Amino acid sequence: MIQGLILYTQFFTRIRIPVEIKDPGHKFRDNIQYFTLFGLILGCLEATLFLGYTYLFPQWFAWMLFWMTDGMITGGFHLDALADTADGVMSSRTPDKMFKIMKDSRLGTMGTLALIYFYAILFGVGAILAVRFDRFQLTMLVLISVMMAKTGISLLFYKMTYAGEAPGLATIWQGIKTWRIGISQVVSLVVIGVLLGYPGLISYLAVLIVAYGYRRYMLALLGGFSGDTLGGFAEISQVIFLLTYVIVTKLM
Repeated sequence: MIQGLILYTQFFTRIRIPVEIKDPGHKFRDNIQYFTLFGLILGCLEATLFLGYTYLFPQWFAWMLFWMTDGMITGGFHLDALADTADGVMSSRTPDKMFKIMKDSRLGTMGTLALIYFYAILFGVGAILAVRFDRFQLTMLVLISVMMAKTGISLLFYKMTYAGEAPGLATIWQGIKTWRIGISQVVSLVVIGVLLGYPGLISYLAVLIVAYGYRRYMLALLGGFSGDTLGGFAEISQVIFLLTYVIVTKLM
């Protein structure tokens, strides 16, 4: 478990841990049951920073600073995947050309719009929630939001099919046993249920439904997943969770 958490930290964040992990490919797959736990730990770190921000700035601005901090801690890892996925999928080209577009390091129009829409929704959600909840409730939501990125991705690992000609990053996630994915989701459900209650669980259900639709769409369009289409769903998961949470807490 410890080696898996260290490996995830080294891979998904800019936090330097000077420990060499042997056979990282197998460690990635064999520790997926701890993937959401890693998201939870990362969420605790960022939630602590957010709580500190709330004592210095208005809550809505602390929320904005949190998302900027998240981008710096993670190096925009999933943001890059979201932009690449948008550029490729929305290009209306053949699957082969879509993959080539995703691999292009340049940022295109659709990728730019995807990032603008992503932050616009997140900042808008923050403005709404800042007047509904106190700093401690928002801190719990920050923690869950960070964890949801890993929760959402792990949903797609179920019987994942790799798409593309040459082996790429996504091949690491092939062949993951279902019980490992199940444990990761149970961890997420327990944390969400304890910290956010029924609104949080309903929001998780919305992510689960969208994950199913996203999976079917990518299988039909590309024949499977690439590293970008997997990583991009991390950000989509966060948006769906937060939008649903705003709606549910308004209605309840």
